[in-house]
Amino acid sequence: KVPTYEYYGFALYLFSSLSFLLYILWSYLPSPFLHALGIYYYPNRWWSLAVPAWIVVLLIYIYVALASYNTGYLTLPMGSIEGIVDGVANVAAVD
Repeated sequence: KVPTYEYYGFALYLFSSLSFLLYILWSYLPSPFLHALGIYYYPNRWWSLAVPAWIVVLLIYIYVALASYNTGYLTLPMGSIEGIVDGVANVAAVD
């Protein structure tokens, strides 16, 4: 018996490939050719460059924001005793 997840993956592959093909055709085909195909309503071509650029900027922002958060909030202060790394060091635990 074949798991249904393989079918879902294949369907997702076909859908994403078709979506990318339509995106490329919409981006590069001239308007008269699209009108000859019967397609009259479509978004402005500006969006074909704007959306991928925004996604790249968002990914860069997430990377920088996570690095800043980790540095600012999750890094121990320089005077903290927990920052000492040694093979024989023991930090005293006060109950």
